Amino acid sequence: MHIANNTQGASAPTDAARPFDPSEWLARYIQLGGGYTVNNDSVWLHWSLDISEAERDALRAHEVSIRRDMAKRDAVKALLTSSNAKEAMQ
Repeated sequence: MHIANNTQGASAPTDAARPFDPSEWLARYIQLGGGYTVNNDSVWLHWSLDISEAERDALRAHEVSIRRDMAKRDAVKALLTSSNAKEAMQ
């Protein structure tokens, strides 16, 4: 998974008793205004250049959890690549 913006930020709050859910993470990312592109086996996260600084900050903060944890990043990538394959077959 490629992430265009590599700024460091504070760690996203997590609940140790609740496992990471890539579909919840992705739904929140989209709700915040983010998007993604799947190309073969690569995934690119992105957002519009026309969003406000506050919206950009919210997206950056949300991305922190997957930038710092390869297992979470791989889970989101697997979700997107498997969803993309399913959509292509329909």
